[in-house]
Order: sequence, then C-alpha cells, then structure tokens
Amino acid sequence: MSFEWREDEFAYLDDDGRMLADIGFKSINEGRTYVVERTWVDEAARGRGLAGKITAEFLKKVREEGKSVLPLCSYTQKYFEKHPEVQDILFKR
Repeated sequence: MSFEWREDEFAYLDDDGRMLADIGFKSINEGRTYVVERTWVDEAARGRGLAGKITAEFLKKVREEGKSVLPLCSYTQKYFEKHPEVQDILFKR
C-alpha cells in the first residue's frame, strides 16, 4: 500500500497500483490552501478505515507544506470536528 500525491488528488494505492481511495482537491489562496471537495473509497475496500487513513496522511502532508485546508467534503468536515489536533491547519476565513 502506498500514497501518491497527484496534481488534484491524493491517492491510496494497493500493492498492484490499483486506487483504493482518494481525496479530490483544488488549490486556492495563491496555492496556500487546499479545498477538499471529496473523499472516495472503492466499494470493495469500504469498512477498513481507509477514509480515515488517507485523510490523516493527507493532512500530515498539508502540515509539512505549511498550508491550510478548507473542507467542503462532509467526511473531511467531520474529521476536523473529531480531531482537534488538526485544527491548526483548518483554513480561517
């Protein structure tokens, strides 16, 4: 299993390179903020906590880049509500 950062998505791949989950986003604020538009998990891979794993890894990368996140995706919004440790990278309007 591996994570792959792409132009407008962050993917979670199995050992064969098949995408099991992804986060779709776009950049705003001169590239300083990622707007998370969706979190997707392949139907066959659901129930294994992959949405949480990919979100945690995505937010770790965002923090390393010194950027923020504006969550439009309902899953990502709930993740921020349940994890106060990531509030510092939540985009403030």
